[in-house]
Amino acid sequence: MNMEDQVPASQTPTQFQPIEGQITPEQLAELKARAREMAIQQTIAQQAAFAQQQPSVVYVRRNLTVAELILVLLLSCGIVTGIQWSWSTLSNLLPKIEVRVR
Repeated sequence: MNMEDQVPASQTPTQFQPIEGQITPEQLAELKARAREMAIQQTIAQQAAFAQQQPSVVYVRRNLTVAELILVLLLSCGIVTGIQWSWSTLSNLLPKIEVRVR
């Protein structure tokens, strides 16, 4: 090869002439398209597998047990009794408080 046949590194050739063992632009475009399709298929497969792995939540309605009923009854009675006791204590105590102005 003489110096006239070589292309300097700073310049790009106007016409692409593939050298044996190099990939042509058409082959590169085909490889990119194939890689894109494979990536899409893998993503779809992963999403489908992930959707199958998620457990389904099932709500079951059940009746209260005897212990839970007793607890609810005791709590409600305690709350009502506490409110009544507080009200009576405050209503007896407040009239006995005398406010003096100097």
